[in-house]
Amino acid sequence: MTLTREYTLPEATEDRLDALVARIEANPGRMLDPRELERETETLDVRPLLADPPPGLSESDLIGILKLALLTEAGTDLYANAITERARWYDADWLDGFTSRVWQPDELSHHTPYRRLMLQSGFAESEVDREIRDAQAASFEHQAGDTPVHITTYGMLQEYLTDNWHGLIARLLHGSAPVASRLIGRVKQRETLHTMWYRDMTAIQLEANPAFVRHLAETITNFHMPGEAVAPQFEAEVPRWLPQLEADLERMVRDIVRLLYQTVGDTKQAGRLLMGVAAERNIRIGPFDPAHVDIALRRLGGPGYGLVGEALLVKVGLGGLFEDRSARPSLPGRLRGLARDWVAEHMEVDLGLETA
Repeated sequence: MTLTREYTLPEATEDRLDALVARIEANPGRMLDPRELERETETLDVRPLLADPPPGLSESDLIGILKLALLTEAGTDLYANAITERARWYDADWLDGFTSRVWQPDELSHHTPYRRLMLQSGFAESEVDREIRDAQAASFEHQAGDTPVHITTYGMLQEYLTDNWHGLIARLLHGSAPVASRLIGRVKQRETLHTMWYRDMTAIQLEANPAFVRHLAETITNFHMPGEAVAPQFEAEVPRWLPQLEADLERMVRDIVRLLYQTVGDTKQAGRLLMGVAAERNIRIGPFDPAHVDIALRRLGGPGYGLVGEALLVKVGLGGLFEDRSARPSLPGRLRGLARDWVAEHMEVDLGLETA
């Protein structure tokens, strides 16, 4: 293991992160009580849904969708160990403490409703628990970067996508299994909070060192959901399942771009982030090679990256985050708008994260 020595934070930033974690720990919201979940899940019954699956989904698909959530959530200790190990490499006590005292205890309860759903679906308890043990014994390798800013960026993206997956399941179960839908909705609410917490941690680090934006790009480029390690047979089916679950992929991309924009703080940094990802993923802007575009933007400096950042927001329907519609734009502003619209029209936006 080789530490990325470029990762350093001022003492004042470490203090801010410590304070953020202390606030979260003091008021984490309504965490899930596994004993309460066990009592409530005694009434779960998804057999009506399994007997009459939605169009495009089989009973086997429904079981796979639920098992992916079950096994991914059951692997919490694997992910926590990977995070705390890296936090200690960089003496990031704030990340170590958040993971061990808040995130891990919270996540450990999230598989409980799904375990009960499996039992209610007719699976033997011994079989369900064996699959859980196998997932917990899987080899999980975190490949999306090792510094704390890599970890918190990964956490933000992973929690958002997990939140989305629980939301799709809660909606799927709403009509036929309302109790199950409500319990999974509570799990989803916790994932939403985790997403916001990781966003804020990442933003604080980036504010201290804007050059960390390259670490965000690395994380996006190397991102893989943990389900690929603990439940690969089900994770591989997600692209097929998402349309059948009526997932709104455009909204998901828009949400992720909004999260990243909130994290980096302005259009210049958003442009730098996009170009970093584009260079790795060969995302083209019109007829131009992304590496050549990035070289040109470096010569232009901040305004050039800002134009690309604005185009990204316009492309996904978030132009209102930066546009001031109250005043008539000047001639330079109108010319910039034309250039921005051209870039947006010819821009590909494929972050490679549209999975659960």
